[in-house]
Amino acid sequence: MTRYVVMAGDRWVTAIYGPGKGIAVTRVREDASSWPNYERAVIAARAAADCTNSPIAVHSVEEPSYRKS
Repeated sequence: MTRYVVMAGDRWVTAIYGPGKGIAVTRVREDASSWPNYERAVIAARAAADCTNSPIAVHSVEEPSYRKS
């Protein structure tokens, strides 16, 4: 299943606490948060941009589906 992650500079975003309230980041890709669609990831990326002077990027990743079929 395709999901989306956000990078701020050379770090992955793990949490966004709200407009102007900060973000949490990690250097480990596996610890990054992911969003279910591109639109939500862009909203997260904009929030990350408000909290940092780093370049921001949205990447697509493949993650397993944890839903039962």
